[in-house]
Amino acid sequence: MSIGRRLLNLARGELNALMDHVGERESPAMASSRDPNEDLYQRYALGDFSDEELEAELERRLRIKRQEAPKPAPTTPPRTSSPPPRSPGAPPRPSSPPPRSSAPPKPATPKVGDDIRRAYAALELPVGSDFEAVRKAYRGLMRKYHPDRHTATPEKQKAATELAQKLTHAYAVLEKHLRG
Repeated sequence: MSIGRRLLNLARGELNALMDHVGERESPAMASSRDPNEDLYQRYALGDFSDEELEAELERRLRIKRQEAPKPAPTTPPRTSSPPPRSPGAPPRPSSPPPRSSAPPKPATPKVGDDIRRAYAALELPVGSDFEAVRKAYRGLMRKYHPDRHTATPEKQKAATELAQKLTHAYAVLEKHLRG
């Protein structure tokens, strides 16, 4: 695989992470039937777009997403008058709020951040791979795309250097996340 193709795949990975973050509205039945590792670039038929068309399409989808977003509910002014009268036969209102439980609130389940997703995409691994798979993928890709192996032309060496830096950063992020 050439360096140019590798960079294109990295860009697609970044786009997939962005598309996954922005998301598309799907019914729960459609979402559950899809393979989570399916390439979003193919799912949304983005392979036929040029760079300019792709950027315009992303902007259009973001604009639509913003328009569909629910508007915040208007706040009601504080009540200054007495509460409305109760109907006859209605149960009495509690005089004080119910007691709170003494148990501490449950911590939210951690979600995989965008930087973690991008790191997995850069190393061409599915999200959630273990550290041994990450290490193996990193070493294999560095052997293949190390800048010292691409000294024939300055352009290739520069591209290989940038790619090696991205791979190293992705490995560091995943190492911190998995060994943390």
